[in-house]
Amino acid sequence: MEPARARRRDGASVVAWAGADTAPLERAGVPFRTLTEAVGTDGLAAADAAARTWARVWGRVPLVEGRSLRDLVEWRGTSLLWAAEVFVRTATTGPDCARTAERCLWLLERLAPTEVDGAGLTPADSLLLARACTARGVLFHGRVPAVGRPRRPPGPVPARGWPRRAFRSLLGPARPPALPPPVAAGGPAGASPLLVLVAGSEDVATLGPLLETTSRDLCLPTVAVPTRDLPRWLTRRAARSVAEGEAFLREVLARLRGTPGLHESYAHRGVGFADLASRDLEALLLGRLPEAVRLIEATAELLAAARPAAVLVVVPARDDRRAILAACTRARVCAVALRLSGPEPDDADRADAGPLPLASLGWQPGAEATPVVARLREAARGTVEAR
Repeated sequence: MEPARARRRDGASVVAWAGADTAPLERAGVPFRTLTEAVGTDGLAAADAAARTWARVWGRVPLVEGRSLRDLVEWRGTSLLWAAEVFVRTATTGPDCARTAERCLWLLERLAPTEVDGAGLTPADSLLLARACTARGVLFHGRVPAVGRPRRPPGPVPARGWPRRAFRSLLGPARPPALPPPVAAGGPAGASPLLVLVAGSEDVATLGPLLETTSRDLCLPTVAVPTRDLPRWLTRRAARSVAEGEAFLREVLARLRGTPGLHESYAHRGVGFADLASRDLEALLLGRLPEAVRLIEATAELLAAARPAAVLVVVPARDDRRAILAACTRARVCAVALRLSGPEPDDADRADAGPLPLASLGWQPGAEATPVVARLREAARGTVEAR
């Protein structure tokens, strides 16, 4: 604490970084402000907004030959990036670096220092603070490396065993399995079903009264499939498509790795962090997007086997829901998205263009079924017209 006490005697302002233990400063009697006090709640809100904005814009920044990542990962008519918006925002390093950079910039703009001394910060935070100082023409004291150590993305580590997965795909079923029995009967024998995709089997019980009413009013049998069961529909044909998709994504990764455009895209208001976020692209192209391809292809196989009149998607995970909607659009089946939980921005509030449901509705158990039935009737009519 002696350096902080000495700086304070020289007239410096002491700011405790977000999450820092302030007990040593208090015991040493060193006056200080927290980061919240220094930048205000507006500054912290601006930093969070910067992270969200960076995640939304990054996929649309031209990277190579004028094409953005959104363009480069187009798979069978739809950009896969549409099914990774939440992943980019919450499971990669880039948005967090943009948030930290914005906090540093707000701190410099609010306090207007001529010199900054960072002590006790993590290496990544110290590096971003030093770069923010450089961007604002402020002298930064302290040694920081020229290149930061790549930060591990907060999301899952990408799977590495793609050749083994490709081999196992040869052992998949030649034909899709039989559909599960209807959870609600309705309509003549052999009628196209209403297909309900749910996150888990427990959701079927929650939806029971709604599905009974829907089947009766639309005269359609209702079949429910939990998303965790969708891998059963990864037939050999679907598995070959998945293998093609994974190979395509590896080619995109090889094409982008080390390009100037990619390096420049990792920046916020003049503060670069390509070195800190260098694992993000691999996590996206070898992790999340192959998962999206598998979900799309399994759903497409299920739709081809079921030939549903309409699809009701009750999947809270937005990225998974969007992958399912991509498969519905490819199969020319109209879908309605239903939320059982609290309010959520609908799929029109998106970072990337992509297929949309016919309607996105909120519904609570015990609520009136009429709006849902009306939308599903419209979806069934649209599916018939598309076919």
